[in-house]
Amino acid sequence: MNDNVKNPKHYQIIEGIESIDIIARSMTVEQFRGFCLGNILKYRIRAGKKDALEQDIAKSNEYKKIFENKKHMCVRDINA
Repeated sequence: MNDNVKNPKHYQIIEGIESIDIIARSMTVEQFRGFCLGNILKYRIRAGKKDALEQDIAKSNEYKKIFENKKHMCVRDINA
């Protein structure tokens, strides 16, 4: 389960770059926060309906960590 939560192979674009890195680099911190919050809610709402309950909860929790670990990649808000 751990690989499916923290490092799913289907999100690897090329060696060392995941789709979440591209997403973070294309958004401001505020946009990325909203993206991560949306995923947290998605996994909590569907918990146990698509994947195992424990896996969905773990994915939800992982998005909190993803935001903290990747927010430095975000673009600067030009309106700030």
